[in-house]
Amino acid sequence: MWLALALNGFAFVTVNYLIYTARWQFIARNGDSYRKPPTISRAISDPVIGEPFALWITLAGIGLVVSVAILAWHYLALVRRLERPGRALRLVAWTAMPLIVALQVAASLGMHWLSAYRFPNAHEMHMMGSYTFFLAQAMVIVLFTVYNAALLCDRNGLLMLELDRRASRRWVALRLVTGLLSIAIIIAYFTFFTLKDSYEYPDYPVLYMFYVSTEPMVITSFLLVLMLCHGDLHRQPRRD
Repeated sequence: MWLALALNGFAFVTVNYLIYTARWQFIARNGDSYRKPPTISRAISDPVIGEPFALWITLAGIGLVVSVAILAWHYLALVRRLERPGRALRLVAWTAMPLIVALQVAASLGMHWLSAYRFPNAHEMHMMGSYTFFLAQAMVIVLFTVYNAALLCDRNGLLMLELDRRASRRWVALRLVTGLLSIAIIIAYFTFFTLKDSYEYPDYPVLYMFYVSTEPMVITSFLLVLMLCHGDLHRQPRRD
């Protein structure tokens, strides 16, 4: 679990640093010739920004695969410790956790593709990587949120885990709320993403500003939900 926390923490710091500074660097280097607010994809089209971005994003993606796999195994192990877990919790755990690992592999591959293949020479591969990352990572967050909802609803099971000092109701509730907020941001982002192609930037600049602003917010919300998964997993369990 300490390895998972270290790798997740590395991804949280690295990815957040890169997605915000990439846009600022692009504006500083190209602001006179590029009037629209740049997306992350446009920012990394500058090789000076894109080359180091690709390296560190790929490393963060590898770290996320390992850390999420450890988290999924741990959450599945929590349910296995219960003598009589609720049917919904048991079904969600055994279905969601293997899917989460597979989806995180896909999301991390998307991270590599979108950063290694950049505009203007690899448009199709970049877009495939971008779609793969956002869709797969969004599903990881949805499944973690569903798991925490099922655990919170299984009062007897969660009480047993609390008495054994292996889970905390407050952390489960916090993860559920944060997951729901992340899902709301995802929906807002995909709404702006869809609408931006229907209106020209000079006519509706606010719409485009919302689109480019929510893009890094979505990624930050992804990483925050994964970091909160560690909140109550490092307490010393009871040893009777």
